[in-house]
Amino acid sequence: MASELLRKEETLTMRRQLIGQSCRLFYSDDPVKIVRARGQYIFDENDKRYLDCISNVHHVGHCHPSVTKAATDQMDLLNTNTRFLHDNLVLYADRLAATLPERLSVFYFVNSGSEANDLALRLAQQYTQHEDVIVLDHAYHGHLMSLIDISPYKFRKLNGQKEWVHVAPLPDTYRGIYKEDEPNPGQSYADTVKDLIEESPKVCIIHTNTLGTQTIHPDIHKSLFLTRVTY
Repeated sequence: MASELLRKEETLTMRRQLIGQSCRLFYSDDPVKIVRARGQYIFDENDKRYLDCISNVHHVGHCHPSVTKAATDQMDLLNTNTRFLHDNLVLYADRLAATLPERLSVFYFVNSGSEANDLALRLAQQYTQHEDVIVLDHAYHGHLMSLIDISPYKFRKLNGQKEWVHVAPLPDTYRGIYKEDEPNPGQSYADTVKDLIEESPKVCIIHTNTLGTQTIHPDIHKSLFLTRVTY
């Protein structure tokens, strides 16, 4: 990489020439050129500081010194895959297992959310020998073709909904069909999923967002997963 920064206009021109248009650029008319970041802030080429509210989720902030040191130390020692036998893989799995119920004790490590969701889908389809999937409206599960097909946020702009994909209403008590003043909105939303299961006996997985950048009604997963909703 060049030690001197390109001028902002040069960077923008090169991006438009070299990067696919489907890769979205924030504030494309007059984009902010970012050159470094720290904590919750990003900085442009003039060292102007911005509070970063739109990047993907950085739970400990940008360039956290403990994270960068751990990554640097490990890459300086060993950077390999799961096909080799080494301690870090099993020690990390053991630490994860200690935080989960006993039945959740086998792990597959992947590189991204898209890979994780694709693997979950394939495992569910293989185990049940069924194909149908239930998802929440407006959901986005990743950029692989298998995940575009189960992401209403995406497939409605492309080829539409597949017959084996079933969309449940988003449990939004502000804009959704069941508001906060309902007697039990969480259970009402869970019941819509139960209805889909009864109508579609070949459902292999309920693919929902349990944690992320959105807020899910606190009762929805309790109502959905702690009661009998599957065959």
